[in-house]
Amino acid sequence: MNIHKPVDPGVFGGALRSVPQNIAAEHSLLGAVLVDSKKVLETVEEILHPEHFADPVNAQIYEKALLIYNEGRNVDPLTIIRHFEHPDELIWGKTNPKEYFAKLLTAYVSPRMAFDYAREIRDAAMRRQLMALCQRTADLCCRPEDERAEDIVEGHEARLLSIAMGMSESQPNVTLHEAGCEAILSAREALERGGGLAGLSWGYKSLDRLTGGLTNGNLYIVGARPAVGKTSLGLGIALPLAASGKRGLFWSGEMLAKQVAGRAASARTGLNLRSIFNGLRWDIGPDIETGSQPPLEDWQWKEYEKAVDEFFHIQLEIDTRPGLTISQLRSRARRMKRSKRGLDFIVLDYFQLMRGSAAVRGRGRYEETTEISNELKTLAKELDVPMIVLAQLNRKSEDKEDKTPESDHLRDTGALEQDADVICLIHRRHLHLKKQLASLAKRDRETEDQFNDRSLELEEQVRQQEGRGMLLVAKNRHGPTGVCPVWYDDSTTWFRDAGDDPRARAWTVQRGA
Repeated sequence: MNIHKPVDPGVFGGALRSVPQNIAAEHSLLGAVLVDSKKVLETVEEILHPEHFADPVNAQIYEKALLIYNEGRNVDPLTIIRHFEHPDELIWGKTNPKEYFAKLLTAYVSPRMAFDYAREIRDAAMRRQLMALCQRTADLCCRPEDERAEDIVEGHEARLLSIAMGMSESQPNVTLHEAGCEAILSAREALERGGGLAGLSWGYKSLDRLTGGLTNGNLYIVGARPAVGKTSLGLGIALPLAASGKRGLFWSGEMLAKQVAGRAASARTGLNLRSIFNGLRWDIGPDIETGSQPPLEDWQWKEYEKAVDEFFHIQLEIDTRPGLTISQLRSRARRMKRSKRGLDFIVLDYFQLMRGSAAVRGRGRYEETTEISNELKTLAKELDVPMIVLAQLNRKSEDKEDKTPESDHLRDTGALEQDADVICLIHRRHLHLKKQLASLAKRDRETEDQFNDRSLELEEQVRQQEGRGMLLVAKNRHGPTGVCPVWYDDSTTWFRDAGDDPRARAWTVQRGA
């Protein structure tokens, strides 16, 4: 059976399609500009640009009119005609500027109608852009050896987004009184939610108190060195939110979906993470006779299965596509947002594993990560959801004596530090002390007793710091910075607030959510 169906070329196969344009509207609008430039241009300046005109002559006249207007001068035939006394032959051809301006004046419409004419001109321009984009994509599809289909789709979506962003008319100004009323309403809604949260809960009370929660449209960066607990904290934010009835998207660039679910099951049941993956008990020592770890007991399997059954009520969708691009993320997130269940938050694990658009990949990693950072902030605002992005830190923090990370330690780009609304850095002094103890060596002229005393002192510090951690809020655009103490359980790879009961459930599932 032939599965290669021919592509429908449309009714006319593209041969008889005319380019969208409205020359009459262009003439009428320019005539109105020549008669009453102040009223017309102050109405249409924000939504209509020279490139929106189909006729290059009209575009040039409008561009000059804007220039004169923005200099504070009045635009009329006398002030603008001098700019075209020596017209560019490539633009004007055989057209006489004086005759052309006379033609525009006869097409004059009332300034009250100028806005509608401007929208017609703009609409035709958007259609031309769409038509050109589709033709370009069709040409690329006919040359499969040049680009992969995935790259073609990615480029098409990126250009389509650019057109879409240009289609929205300018956002109206808001008075201070209107903004103040909106602020009061938000504060009352936060009070009704309890805890004074301006948005969703982090899942950690100390972070909620310091930041006011996760606010829609904001970009949150969680940074740490490798193996310190980025993924653990990311899941610690995502899972309680999803269990409370919020729908989220969790992208992992380095784990399989079953590994993400395994971490969730470990946190929920309290079983060692290794037990989740190999079915053996790691909470007790090996069998005396065989020397091997015993299998999980029936009650432990039941706990495991019960936790997985509860996952049915947790609205967290897992994306594990490697090298995620912004266009791929945007497409999936938009579909979720438009669906009946909506989209309430996004967690990305982690930033350095994402890819920029095909256009910037060859320009260096810095430009690529800068684009990704800017697009993530834009997407968070567009979808009106909090965007939590996990990111690696460079080695600069390890050069410091106290090993405390800072916001400028974010790897590969400075754009993240600039674009982020909140930067939260994970610091676990215990890990650094363990490394220091493992590499401890005797100093020159140090006696054996002195070395032993120093070793014992370091061992004591390691014991005291075991399980302790800090979440350092290094940047908070809408509030204070500070330190939030937490506990980390190595066996389940789970963070808890410092004051939480370690035996308590990691989260509460809202049934029917």
